[in-house]
Amino acid sequence: MMHDQKFSFFEGGIKTPQHIYTMNDVPVTGKIPEWINGSYIRNGPGLFNDSIKSFNHWFDAMGVLHKFDLREGKVSYQNRFIECESYRHVKEEGRLHFSEFATDPCKSIFKKIQSYVFPTLPNMTDNPKISVAKIGKKWMALGETPMQVEFDPDTLEKIGVAEPVPGAFAYKTTAHPHFDGEHAFNLVVKFGMQSYYRIYDLTKPGEKPLCNIPVKRPAYIHGFGMTKNYFIIAAGPLTVTPIELLFWKRPFIENHQWRKNDGGSIYVIDKKTGKLKTLFKTEAFFCFHHINAWEEKDTIIMDLNAYEDASIIQHYYLNKLQDETNQLPAGVVKRFILNLSTRSYETFRISDACIELPRIDYERYNTQNNYRYTYGVSLHPENQQGFYNSIVKIDAQNGDSIYWRADHCYPGEPFFASKPNSRNDEEGVLISIVLDVKKGNSFLLFLDAITMQEIARATLPEPIVYGFHADYFPQ
Repeated sequence: MMHDQKFSFFEGGIKTPQHIYTMNDVPVTGKIPEWINGSYIRNGPGLFNDSIKSFNHWFDAMGVLHKFDLREGKVSYQNRFIECESYRHVKEEGRLHFSEFATDPCKSIFKKIQSYVFPTLPNMTDNPKISVAKIGKKWMALGETPMQVEFDPDTLEKIGVAEPVPGAFAYKTTAHPHFDGEHAFNLVVKFGMQSYYRIYDLTKPGEKPLCNIPVKRPAYIHGFGMTKNYFIIAAGPLTVTPIELLFWKRPFIENHQWRKNDGGSIYVIDKKTGKLKTLFKTEAFFCFHHINAWEEKDTIIMDLNAYEDASIIQHYYLNKLQDETNQLPAGVVKRFILNLSTRSYETFRISDACIELPRIDYERYNTQNNYRYTYGVSLHPENQQGFYNSIVKIDAQNGDSIYWRADHCYPGEPFFASKPNSRNDEEGVLISIVLDVKKGNSFLLFLDAITMQEIARATLPEPIVYGFHADYFPQ
């Protein structure tokens, strides 16, 4: 499919159906560092041409796993749709059967109430299309759904289904668990006459939640924070009245309202006791992703990839993404300083640089106060229209930013792979799947994280539908 006729980001990154195939010897230019030996696996949407009109939003499509095996400078590639009930119905019927993030199939009000009330007839999707993680010995495709899919790391085939809360229903979970030794913690939002924020240890299925925080109007929450001694739930005022979900007149996210005057709520929860330590009421904010958090005496420092409001969700609707002049709201690195003694807080921007899908050297620097660098996709200052067109590196100490970009290219989330024996969180390589809309294909990019210069790429003959989150698993 490679050619030199430019097409739009939407045509190549969203509308093009994901072709399923295997390639054993992907052409490589440059030199992949010899210490990179393992698998790079990314999750994200894959749309069908004949059903593009069935979906309203970037977050709605059926999930696809992409895997690059990296061995001694050589690269192989394979992909596979995630085998879940939602995908099975789309494949067989050519339309959505379950409600996705911002698209709801046509059902009677009775059927929607029935689907919500009876756990054997879930209205919500089981499509885990957001991220991947290794939890215990299981390789998992994760979403915001109650059902997560375990897959074979060699073939990407479905092994089985896992539930964060077995037998439960009427809840959402995040796709970004936190890891601490052998533990994997995740946040669950339980909806009902009384709603709750709950955190579970995913390595201990069936056990009681570690905390149980009641909430009148739950917020849409995509991730949460953690320090050595605390969990942090940062809830902006994009909230839902649970009874609205019962009648399900609109897709899931459209039941939520932006209530700016309610401000933000930051819950700090003691990890040992599960008790609420402090609730901070703050100015209104919205975020998908936490970056890092740590403790300094009686203070918690928390960095978020934050927005002033939740309008970024509207800009991810497909009718917006078709517009090449679409101006995405710019998320920034925003720091919260939370004083547990005085129950007061301060907040400020680390940098004005746009960033989304942020990553750090998580394995070594999560919860550590000497973390310094955040990497993510960005709108380059010289071209802020359309979709994310660059990779940015932001220095948390001074706010400086440095970019990588290439003409007609749209990079995905950059994963930071630490160089063996590195002395800090910039000695390593960034790995990103990049869409080239001029050549009509995608390539796996390797950047020197210090200089942000390209050191290698592995080029595929076709485009990869623009996706979400990835992880690199060393051999």
